Amino acid sequence: MTVSIVVPMYNLESYITTLLESLLAQSDKRFELVLVNDGSTDRTAEVAAAFLSQHPVLRSKLITRANGGVSAARNAGLAEAEGDYVMFLDGDDYADRLLVQRIEEQTRDGQPDALCWGYDLVREDKSPIASFVSEPADITGGEALQRIFVKRSLRVWTGSIAFRRQFLLEHGIRYTERCASGEDQELIYKALTRAQRVVVLPDVLTFYVQRKSSITGSYNVQKFDVVDAFKRVDGYFKAHPFREADAISELLLGRELTENYFYNLRTCLTGTARVNIWQLLRDIDSCYPALNSELQSVMRRYPGDDRQLALQIRAFRISPKLYQWLVAADGKWSGFKHRIKTAIFRKEINV
Repeated sequence: MTVSIVVPMYNLESYITTLLESLLAQSDKRFELVLVNDGSTDRTAEVAAAFLSQHPVLRSKLITRANGGVSAARNAGLAEAEGDYVMFLDGDDYADRLLVQRIEEQTRDGQPDALCWGYDLVREDKSPIASFVSEPADITGGEALQRIFVKRSLRVWTGSIAFRRQFLLEHGIRYTERCASGEDQELIYKALTRAQRVVVLPDVLTFYVQRKSSITGSYNVQKFDVVDAFKRVDGYFKAHPFREADAISELLLGRELTENYFYNLRTCLTGTARVNIWQLLRDIDSCYPALNSELQSVMRRYPGDDRQLALQIRAFRISPKLYQWLVAADGKWSGFKHRIKTAIFRKEINV
């Protein structure tokens, strides 16, 4: 078995080397690296090309294209991939040295449609934020979705899942282009809908770097594209029904949608350009005219199963300004905890 690792790159000259070094260090070199330079305006392509020329042991392709967004770049990489399995890593993330080896071991005697593993959430200095690891399993795609949405015992991120390449091609599963947020979850959920067999590994094999300058952590109203992404997933569930579909759809368009809405509000409010929440809501109304009122209706129907989410809903419905105050207070406490954890982490590294 061979693995294609597709890496979209846009203005990542300060980060791409870390990823490439982690791939060069792989214990199993039987993989293909497909780098897609998505119209970078810095030296990302030059840095990557220089690294590849210095390390010809890496089987690689470097594609340069006009900027079209991360989804278009991933789709372009998928079209060029030749491996039996394909996975997607962003250019500012990195991998454990056993990544390819563990994929090869699990696909040697069988061909699951998807293979997922644990991952760590880390800061730019590699200090840990959280670790997401699940119990090993050999299940159907529907069961995987149930673990994600109902049991909440499985966390999957773009860089913690590999797909049988022919499986994606056969079902026409691609990233939705011109979607700024949620396109990764959309593809994963659609693929799991069709997957007959999914293998879950209990190993941390990739690292998801949280950059303050990324769309996730900045003021960018386009991140609310996730709402339409979730609606497309719901439509896909209806077009390709499975046993758990109805229960999962209810959670997807209820709890999950509300959690993503609040997460995006919070990251906009605490991003690089801090704004008043009333201005943020007006900006959302301008780009997505029915979204705020639609989410108010969803909040009214929320049964209150998650106490933290219920608290956010209650505060927001009393007054969005109260919600913003709670976000600011939580941010100050989180910042204090981060400073303590960073000091401990650096001390451990020095030791």
